[in-house]
Amino acid sequence: MNIVAKSDLNFHGIQLQPVANLNDVWLTSADIAHALQYKNAKSITNLFNQNSDEFSNEMTQVIESVTTGNYRKKVRVFSLRGAHLIAMFARTSVAKEFRRWVLNILDREVAVNVPAANVPSERERHAYNVDALAHHYQVMYEAWKSQIEPALRAIESPLAGHLCDRFQDGKVFMSYVKQGAEKQLLEGEEARIR
Repeated sequence: MNIVAKSDLNFHGIQLQPVANLNDVWLTSADIAHALQYKNAKSITNLFNQNSDEFSNEMTQVIESVTTGNYRKKVRVFSLRGAHLIAMFARTSVAKEFRRWVLNILDREVAVNVPAANVPSERERHAYNVDALAHHYQVMYEAWKSQIEPALRAIESPLAGHLCDRFQDGKVFMSYVKQGAEKQLLEGEEARIR
């Protein structure tokens, strides 16, 4: 059983007992019959037999149950999805309410078992963008230093000296901006956009 506590399996004062030793929540035909206000589990068996083609192995199965006196008997059990489908075929006065109740439990189960989207924080996105900008700036600086500045100096352009100062200042400022963005990351955060 995942998040659903035994106290959550109370429908109209009827405490439903999940089947032991099975993953997830499985209910017996007898418990479902009781909740749906049928006299016995035979009614659930009849509903299942009339509509068995609509059930998958993930919705119902037959297990061997041990009763008092070490007597073994076969029992049909239903997952929450199976219990909901049985209730779709039921015509008792509480069937509609039982379906809604089962769906609410399923919603809680799914919410717990579905990993939360790992959305990056604004700090992480900001740090990623600063890293990307710093990388692009480094490429431009290397091109400036190795190719553009020497070419401008070769033709004696006054831009060579003026732009050289701007590129060098930009490189220093970019390193400060990158360090500042990284310092704002909380423990466990990293520069990322996904």
